[in-house]
Amino acid sequence: MHADAYEADGYEVDAETLATRATQFEPLSGRLTKIHQTLADALSTGGACWGGDAVGQSFASVHTGPADDALTRLSGLPGRLTTVSTRLTDTANTYRAGEDSATEHVKAAEQ
Repeated sequence: MHADAYEADGYEVDAETLATRATQFEPLSGRLTKIHQTLADALSTGGACWGGDAVGQSFASVHTGPADDALTRLSGLPGRLTTVSTRLTDTANTYRAGEDSATEHVKAAEQ
């Protein structure tokens, strides 16, 4: 167990590792932003790739909505990863603060 690991009622939290892992989401968020932008740019400059004939129009009527929805959802992923990172960091800080408070109470009781 890591020095900053806290255990209670069957689970263990390593606050230091949790905080460190939380920082790894930011580069992923940046990569997703670039991926989304590259894809959106390619799709906007490429035009309708399925053609204007009856088959292409049929394809578009079925697939355009879901494709647009997927692109919109992809645009939201970087923000969600940032939110996860923030929550993990906050959780690590909460565990650290709880441990620090408990340590202070024990020390005060010993005096």
